[in-house]
Amino acid sequence: MKTIRAKELRKGQVWLQEGAECDRICFVLRGLLKLYFEEGNREVILYFADVEDWMVSAQSYFGRVPSKFAIRTVEHSVVVYLMREELDGLTGRFPELRVPFVKIAQTQTMALETHTGLLLLGARRRFEVFSRSKLAKRLSDKMIAGYLGVTQNSVCNWRKTMDLP
Repeated sequence: MKTIRAKELRKGQVWLQEGAECDRICFVLRGLLKLYFEEGNREVILYFADVEDWMVSAQSYFGRVPSKFAIRTVEHSVVVYLMREELDGLTGRFPELRVPFVKIAQTQTMALETHTGLLLLGARRRFEVFSRSKLAKRLSDKMIAGYLGVTQNSVCNWRKTMDLP
């Protein structure tokens, strides 16, 4: 338990800077985080970690390479996290601890595949499907647009025609 740390993060705070190596994995107790990158003047969001979700830049964490992505809070958040070196030490001494972390990797992989499947739909259909999610009401039009790969104007217009908040 000494290896688990807690951290309170303000809205908009960077958890991982693009280009830095991801050396920790975190679990969201409160709030919302996003995994994203910037392309020109637009943000491309790959993944959201909500309460009781794990967040990591997997390619960087497992590959021990600089991250192509950043992690930032969307809302005021509280996370608990483990540093990679400490986790590696624990799983070396207690191999049975590897099982939950394989499940974490599986969960994030499935979420990314779900997102990819969503991106294969037509733009309006992407919005219709996403608008039924629990996150749709918590996110700005800009963030939804960044996640769905559409314009902010489109999201605004679709919200109006579907009578969404």
